[in-house]
Amino acid sequence: MAATNQILIFSMPGMPQLVDQSVLIAAGYDVEAVSHPQAVESWLTTFLADDLMIIVHPSASEALRYSAEILEDHPCLPIILITNEVDLSLLKHALEIGIFDYFTYPFESSALLLSIKRSLVRQTSWQEWNRFARVLANLDDGIIIVDLDGYLLTMNRSARNIFSVGEDQIGGKTAGEVFHHPDILDIFKSQNTLPRQSEISLEDGRVFSIQASLIPEIGIAVVIREITHLKELDRIKTDFVNTISHDLRSPLTAIYGFVSLIDRVGPINDQQIEFIHHIQSSVQHITALINDLMDLGRVEADYDIQMQDVNLKDIINQSFENLDYQISEKMQELVLSIPEEIPGILGNPLHLQRMVSNLLENAIKFTPPLGKISAQCRVETSQLIFEVKDNGPGIPLTDQPHIFDKFYRGSNLSQNTQGTGLGLSIVKSVVDKHHGRIWLESSPTGTTFTVILPIK
Repeated sequence: MAATNQILIFSMPGMPQLVDQSVLIAAGYDVEAVSHPQAVESWLTTFLADDLMIIVHPSASEALRYSAEILEDHPCLPIILITNEVDLSLLKHALEIGIFDYFTYPFESSALLLSIKRSLVRQTSWQEWNRFARVLANLDDGIIIVDLDGYLLTMNRSARNIFSVGEDQIGGKTAGEVFHHPDILDIFKSQNTLPRQSEISLEDGRVFSIQASLIPEIGIAVVIREITHLKELDRIKTDFVNTISHDLRSPLTAIYGFVSLIDRVGPINDQQIEFIHHIQSSVQHITALINDLMDLGRVEADYDIQMQDVNLKDIINQSFENLDYQISEKMQELVLSIPEEIPGILGNPLHLQRMVSNLLENAIKFTPPLGKISAQCRVETSQLIFEVKDNGPGIPLTDQPHIFDKFYRGSNLSQNTQGTGLGLSIVKSVVDKHHGRIWLESSPTGTTFTVILPIK
């Protein structure tokens, strides 16, 4: 027991010594005994969070009145009351005003020590909760917590301001009774898979990112962060990239075309042929980069994102047919596992085609010649799971958190490895637009990408 725990014993003048101070001191407490209210007032100006007060008074009603006055100004102070009177109504009143414990004389010193220990433990827990509550209340991010039955437990100031909800409007109500925005209500649906991340747009133009997580035995915690300025910056960036990419395609096409015609106007030597091939390769690389940038911009900007019933099996088969020549060129083995019938999903066929193709191209690129690539599609509950596995060199652990970032290339890749660094960024964007999830598992013997999409 740390000696910083101070106990103030206040006894009315003329009261016999009812508390054995030596027992408390032996237990490691710093004990101070006073008999005048002025001394109590002086102590109250300096008491610490882990201190405690014992009031010894012959009249329980007077002791409760005095305790209530102290607790009104110092609600965090643990108080133990010792009196000669015992009455159930007085005990009830003591608990109501915040007295931690109530003893009548005679009592065992061991019982008092146990009560002091419990009081200080509760005080520590209360202080931790109080600090947490203050942090929660003053966060700029909105916080909403509902229990497992959908009833609101708490909602901080920022969240109330976002949705124009008064502090007196949340007590005993469900999320459906307080919120009216369909996107925020969708977060609390029982059939949702958590954690879940989404965005909502309010009528005033503000955009918020929402992260919902399940807290076992408590409920659902939702964190709301305004990203209006980020969306605007992203829109400006996308417009700029699309404009530049569009303006570059025409001159690049002209360069590639004229370079291809050089040998038709006269003989060229071997060195000139090598230079021409370098030019063509560079133009092809830049063109591929521009195409990826424009594809990524279209996905992120929701361009042509009309949704319809899609059979992912047809898309996967078509993607394999389109990439068959690359697989054959590297003499790789392909294992494809798809059930005869899989449920449809709501999606954009072009974007889903790009997602599947990019994952397969990535596997083909990093699987060595004569290597093995496997892809499978299966159904679990209300989700469609698509996996692509290769037996390439794997992705270093330090690279894995960044693998879906734009232009990111693994640290174990050579400078000669072709690619724009946008393929997996496009995959991640497509998955996000379809309210799905993607992750990877990697080791030095290969990598597996897993995509989960909700069934329609």
